[in-house]
Amino acid sequence: MKKNVTKRLLAALLAAALAFSLAACGGGNEAGDSGETGDSGETVSAALTEEEYQQAVEDLSTEMSEIQSSASTAVTDPESAKEVLEAMKTSLNNFIAITPPESYADAHAKLQSGCSSLIDFIDTVAAMTEETDQTKLADLTTKMNEQLQAAMTDMAEGASMLQEASE
Repeated sequence: MKKNVTKRLLAALLAAALAFSLAACGGGNEAGDSGETGDSGETVSAALTEEEYQQAVEDLSTEMSEIQSSASTAVTDPESAKEVLEAMKTSLNNFIAITPPESYADAHAKLQSGCSSLIDFIDTVAAMTEETDQTKLADLTTKMNEQLQAAMTDMAEGASMLQEASE
């Protein structure tokens, strides 16, 4: 059973990293808080400049590549695989939270959607490691495939939109 869990986690890790590599979107840049407060009282981060945003995308790509490289150590250790997947989720959430410049807003929205789908994918894989019912596993596998496809599609479209906006 432990071997199956490790294989599932590794497959998720590699698929998620591949999705980012294919979309040319990766690495987490914490934009941080600007200290501005919106009408609802929540802190709103200031929009990044185009250069800062491009750097955030490059940083995310670098982080995803580094995470993919560390996948080899996760092959034999489910706990390492879980840590790598959590690191990936952190990077994705950090990227989702940044505020892009207006010129990249549409591309960022598509990339955010892809990142969210990838996070859902990772969560579904984690749920699979806890599941033993074959019917539920089959349902989770279908859900996982749909989430990965959505992530890859949205990230590829977002990367294309980002490239068009930067020309």
